Amino acid sequence: MAVEEVAAGSANSQDTTRLKRAVEKRLAGQEVERFAIVGPDGQSVVFGGSEGEVPRFTVRIHDAKALAAFASMDESSIGMAYLDGRIDVDGKLMEALALRSLFTDRQPIWSFWRFFTPWLKGQIDADKEWIPQHYDYGNEFYFTFLDKEVGLYSQALYLSEDETLEQAVVNKLEYIASSCRLGQGSRILDVGGGWGAAERYLGRKGINSTMLTLSKEQYKHLSELASTHDMPCELKVEYANIFEYQVDQPYDAVILLGVMEHLPDYDRLLRCFERLVRPGGFVYMDFAANRKKYAVRSFTYRHVFPGNHTPVVLPELLAAANQTAFEPVAVHNDRRSYYLTLAAWARNLEAAQEELEAKFGNRVFRLFQLYLWGCAHQMDRSGSLESFRVVLQRSIDQGSAVVGV
Repeated sequence: MAVEEVAAGSANSQDTTRLKRAVEKRLAGQEVERFAIVGPDGQSVVFGGSEGEVPRFTVRIHDAKALAAFASMDESSIGMAYLDGRIDVDGKLMEALALRSLFTDRQPIWSFWRFFTPWLKGQIDADKEWIPQHYDYGNEFYFTFLDKEVGLYSQALYLSEDETLEQAVVNKLEYIASSCRLGQGSRILDVGGGWGAAERYLGRKGINSTMLTLSKEQYKHLSELASTHDMPCELKVEYANIFEYQVDQPYDAVILLGVMEHLPDYDRLLRCFERLVRPGGFVYMDFAANRKKYAVRSFTYRHVFPGNHTPVVLPELLAAANQTAFEPVAVHNDRRSYYLTLAAWARNLEAAQEELEAKFGNRVFRLFQLYLWGCAHQMDRSGSLESFRVVLQRSIDQGSAVVGV
């Protein structure tokens, strides 16, 4: 591992030297792209790559507290220093996020509290506390980086690399209508309705929707949409948890767009869907996934998605479906599409940086910048996040499942 020192300064030089040793120790035996760290004293240390190669990015550490955070190699401490503006990155942030594989993540107290809270309060009350913490920054905040077509906050469906985010969103919503056999007069339940993205598009086809949300900001927005739209459909909104929701007439389909990560009890959820979906009806869901349940870094569950949020474990989801009247009729891998979506969102966010910082503060901007580029890196580079579209049909004892999904 090549290491060189440039422009050494005098202030805090011993601290920077200790930082260099800590990074070298963690990098031992690993190959990484060339990068630089500049300490508060102006001393620059370059790691990785080949001698003389230009660093791909530079981490700038502004004070002794941030220097100690980085030297600890603790991801949560480093993330907090970035949120506070005590660490900056010159170059592409997604490149710098490759360093996450070097960091530790040992937060036993926070990990305990993450699971103790739903045990103490119950999952429904815990969700009512946790979910708004991600979605209630203000509707206008999200609209600055989501697509301009309908404002969809889940992965789009790219059919080619050069499609726009807006076209990919339309592809996704068209797929939902087609795969769930939705048309004029169909009734759907949209669990976690977001800002009504699905309704703004599917409503034009005469598809009626009831939207559930636990975000008060989204509830206000959806209520206005339901009362003022001029589409040939009926829209309703309910402030309710899916497990509490009751209905007299089952739906043609239940859709969950980027919501399954908040619903880790697959057995209970699918039993709930059995009473909400008519025989022959569908469940559509898309989600981020990984191979191990609750394998979420502490920075994420403390600051981005509070609580026991988890990417979906596909085999466990399908095993739960196997115990119900549902059978899977389609499973699609969307990892590339989700990466392209996240990268588009992150670029939109950064293009609106000045506006967002003026309205919401630098800390909120940096939090979402880390979150979006971090997930993009996991989808594209490390593969530690996956993404799927799944369509289930309540077709047991109803004849053969549909084709063309």
